[in-house]
Amino acid sequence: MSIDIIIAKPSGFCGNEKFGVRGAIFKAIQASKQYPGKTYLLGEIVHNSHVVKQLEEEFSIKTVQSISEIPQGSAVVLRAHGSAPSVYQQAKKQELVVVDATCPLVSSVQNKARKLASEGKRIIYLASSSSHDEAISVYHQAPNSTILTTLDKIHTLSIDDPKNTVVLTQTTLSTLETESALSRLKKKYPELTIVPHICPATTARQKAVIKLAKEVGFVIIVGHPTSSNSNRLREVAQDSGAEAYIVDTEKELKSNWFIGKTKVVVSSGASTPDWLTEKVVEKIKTITQTDNSQHNKSINYLLP
Repeated sequence: MSIDIIIAKPSGFCGNEKFGVRGAIFKAIQASKQYPGKTYLLGEIVHNSHVVKQLEEEFSIKTVQSISEIPQGSAVVLRAHGSAPSVYQQAKKQELVVVDATCPLVSSVQNKARKLASEGKRIIYLASSSSHDEAISVYHQAPNSTILTTLDKIHTLSIDDPKNTVVLTQTTLSTLETESALSRLKKKYPELTIVPHICPATTARQKAVIKLAKEVGFVIIVGHPTSSNSNRLREVAQDSGAEAYIVDTEKELKSNWFIGKTKVVVSSGASTPDWLTEKVVEKIKTITQTDNSQHNKSINYLLP
């Protein structure tokens, strides 16, 4: 017996040529054409190794982990998650061409942190992980004024001067968890100022998954293990009562997940290319079909 496959929309790459994941990838490709053989990615431009590999193989872009590894006069593409000020300083010192692929929404949080610090405010930056690239990039905009914390630790914070403190958030947090955590924090410290920055793309994807998770009860997210927004999609699906899994590729699907299931929701993170999701969908068809006569099973597309 085959299964109805419901593709959550929106899903996959966010943005356009000037914005988000699509914008970062577009800028990297354009740089590789302008500086052939001399274009470098400083870390993963987006949190998906398949995208990075494709850029390396098709456009001869090299990935490094340190500015010091890049030859003088080359182009360095700075990741969509943002970079610390010291990275720009190092790049200038080495006379590198800087191609800034920072998502404008991340830039807005960075700018906000610097502005608040200049006004003498204390900042609490709420992240999914203290080691996340975006969290590091924002924290280092005003390290002397910022406390970097995570969703699982924010309830332990003791805020001495709430009237002079502002809470900022990572752009890819779980909407459900964040809303709950910030509500509790505001109740404890009414004078606290909260400025959430969860991006519209993250919110839209999570809303679609939450709605379908409640209706269907079985969700598969296609996303890389290091992708914050992909992991948050799985979490909100689970929090909505669904059985939910995250897979990097179709090879990670397990046939026993589908036993007794008649419907499955498939979504993907903002850094997941469509071709990976398509492979997962095709694999699900193969797993759930009992004979070749069912290969024409259609995919249902559901808008949020």
